[in-house]
This record gives sequence, C-alpha cells and structure tokens, in this order.
Amino acid sequence: VQDLYQRFLDGDGTVDEMPNDEDPFWDPPGEVLIGTSNAFLQALAYGIDFDEPIMVGDYKGEDQGKLNVMISPCDDKGNSLGEDYFIEDSSELLGKPYNYKVTIKSCDINESRFHVGSFIKYKLEGDEEHTVTPTVTKTLSPVFNHERVVRIDKVTQDTLDWFENSCITFLVYGCQEDRASDAKLMKMSTKELRQKEASSGALKTNALTRQLTKSSVADDSAPLKTEIIVLKRRNEILAKKEKRIQAIVTEWGKKAPEEQKFEPFYRAISAAAFNTGTMLRSAATVITQVIRAQKLVGSVAGSIGSGGDNASTTGQSNGTAPSAAGRVAGSKACVIM
Repeated sequence: VQDLYQRFLDGDGTVDEMPNDEDPFWDPPGEVLIGTSNAFLQALAYGIDFDEPIMVGDYKGEDQGKLNVMISPCDDKGNSLGEDYFIEDSSELLGKPYNYKVTIKSCDINESRFHVGSFIKYKLEGDEEHTVTPTVTKTLSPVFNHERVVRIDKVTQDTLDWFENSCITFLVYGCQEDRASDAKLMKMSTKELRQKEASSGALKTNALTRQLTKSSVADDSAPLKTEIIVLKRRNEILAKKEKRIQAIVTEWGKKAPEEQKFEPFYRAISAAAFNTGTMLRSAATVITQVIRAQKLVGSVAGSIGSGGDNASTTGQSNGTAPSAAGRVAGSKACVIM
C-alpha cells in the first residue's frame, strides 16, 4: 500500500491503470439503503384491504420515492375474501384462524443513480430473517409483484394489538455501479473539498428543515389515513345493507296479501341484518321475540280450544294456562306488536 502511494505521489501513471482486483484501495460497489416505508395494519383488524402508495423516506427525512403495496385479508390459498367481507368488531377474530397477504407491487425511485437495480426487505412479527424480493435492474420504476401469504392459526389479543398499533417497515435498497469520479473534484485538496461542502451545506439546511417537517407530518398522518379507510369501508358496507333491506321491504310490499307471510319475510330481513351492525342485529332480535310470542299464543289458544271446559277448569285450578297467557300478554314482543 505504501509503495503504491509513493508511486502515485511520484506521478506514476500506471497506478491509475491498475485493475480493480489488484487495487487495495478499491471496494466493489455494494447495496445502499435508499429509505424506508411504513404500512400500518389497522385495516386488517376489520378485514379491510390496505392499498395505498406510501412514501420512501431516507435517514434525513427526505422523500426518495413511493412504494406501492397492498396488505389484504385472504383465505389460506391467498384468494381475496371479496369486497363485502367486513368485521365490525375486531374481537370477533379472537380464537379463530386468520390469513392475510402482503403484496409489493412496484416502486418509484427519485434518484437516477439507483437505476442499476433495487430490491425490498421486510420482516413480520415472529420472523427471524428478512424476506427479500428479487432485484429488478435497469429502471427507476421497478415492478416487483411480490406476494406472501401469512397464516395465523389462532388470533390472540397480542395479534389484535399488533394489528391496531404496529406497522410493517419496508426497507428499499438500491444497487450502485462503479464509475469514474468527477475530474474537477479529483484535483481539489481536502481543505478545498471541505470548504465546498460547508458552503453547499448551509444552503441545504433550510430545505432539509422544511423536508423534515413535511416528512413528520406525513408519518403522523399515516395512521389517520388508515383509520379513514376503515371508517369509509364500514360506511360503504352498512349503506349496501341498508339498501338491501329497503329493497326487501319494497319487494314484499308489492306481494299479494295471501303471499305476505311473516316468517319468510323475517328470514330475508334476518339474512341482511345479521351481516351488519349491532343496531340491525337488535332489530332482528326483536323480530325473533315477536315470532316466538306468536307461536306461544297460538299453542295456548289451541290447547284451550281442544280441551274445552275441562281444560279451562283445569287450567284455572292449576293456574298454568292463565300464567302462560299472562306472560305472553305482558311480554316485550306483544307490546311492540
């Protein structure tokens, strides 16, 4: 090394022509971390897809591009559960198996020096090693189309807490190429290089401060965006259910009187109601009470009619029939009817 340096000081031109594998001062260009992206998982707790572009930010907080990912619930084969799949209360998942799929679609990288190649690393809860995508070369808009199905045998409270409060951090890496240095910089001394860096650094300070503030706001707003997606999806599903119930009521209102039977109508309403919120479930519960009351009234009336005066006398002496009728007459279902 000392000999090579002395030859360089002496102006030996052969030093510059030395092959890289013989040059002790040369290191092969390696991978470099471009930046990170965080995808929050709150949507998974409600069975909703997360499908939003997220910013790639470097260690300075500067915007280095966008990463397009989707995290969605699925079956054990990775198939989508459909747009109508929705979980109103995340606690309904406890003790049940759950599957979701991580899809890395593509990335848009700002700096041209990373056109050589890029790839993504990420790690999920319980992973010991990072999952790494294949490297896509010769582009600043790599398309990865990476998919990974994650299977949870039994959802616990820790799983729900992870969904509600955590995120998946995607590490975006770029590949570098060995290229000649700037000839002007090569002729500058260390002192001149430091002076140049100091003057340019002062100009970057204000821009960096603005970028950090912008990045901080973006990071703080990410969980809020996820929550808005959840609320929006919940509203869409409930609106569909409401329209479905309105259509059922309208359809049954047009039927002939002899076809307007209560039990088929109840089943149609119940099928829609039990796929929505607690208010509709409460309505279905009340309808169930009405049906039970009707059956109880019918059975009591039938037993009294078939038994005649003896049944009536026996009922009065034992107090059973009046007690049953009294329970029906005073029930919440009969008051509603």
